[in-house]
Formats: sequence, structure tokens, C-alpha cells
Amino acid sequence: MKLELGCGTRPTPGYVHHDIRAHSGHVDIAHDLDVLPWPWPDMYFDEILGLDVFEHLKIMPAVWLSECYRILKPDGILKLRVPMFGSPWHLWDPTHVRGFHPKNFEYFIKGQELYATYGSYYFDFHFRGGVIGTEGYNIVVTLTK
Repeated sequence: MKLELGCGTRPTPGYVHHDIRAHSGHVDIAHDLDVLPWPWPDMYFDEILGLDVFEHLKIMPAVWLSECYRILKPDGILKLRVPMFGSPWHLWDPTHVRGFHPKNFEYFIKGQELYATYGSYYFDFHFRGGVIGTEGYNIVVTLTK
């Protein structure tokens, strides 16, 4: 089963669709992601897709990454897109709480230097693999549990 967080007005086919409000018929579950725990059981999804959603959250990235980790099955995939810190996509939207740097995600990927130096003792979870890239003003990340 696959979950799309923050599906907005353009839901991705093949996913269970979440958003903060049930604003359209395609929203399967409405929940504020700043409220923990999220309403899904442990190890429930094979994949989570979060495009342009995590920059709106007031909770710290380690907290929402931990929730994604919790609800992913072993070998599950988290795909996300967030705006780069200081970019127009980060600054223009008044609902954006934060921007990101590609290195932020290395704290959570086993085998990365920032994980070994800091993340391995800051956090009680890690992803076994990950790919971090950029597209325009966005950071695109795929993490494997």
C-alpha cells in the first residue's frame, strides 16, 4: 500500500491520499501532520510520497522523518520534495515554516559521514540508504528503510 501525504488538488494515482482537510472527494484521510502520532499503524505502508508538504510542518524534521519511518514497512521507500533554504520556493509562500539543505538528510542515512558523526547518536532511527538530489529550487530525496 502507498500513501501520499499532502495530496493537495493533484492527487497521484495509485496512492491513499492524505491532506490536512477533506477539501475534495479524493482525500481519503484528513489529519494535521503536526499532531502526533499520525493515524496509521506501525509498518503499514510500502511507500510514502510527500511532495511539497514537509516545509509546512511546525514539528522538527527529525520528528516527521521518525513518523515516516514508523509507518513504513521494512524496505519501505520515502520519496519527498522540499524547497531549498533561501530559494524563492522557500521564501515566497507564507505557509512555509522552513527550507532545507541537501545535507540535512545525510544525518538520517546510515553510511553517510553526517550520520556517523552526529545522526547515529542524535536519533534512534536511520534509513539504510538514500539518494539526495536537486531539481531547480527543490531538493528531491528517496530514503529506504
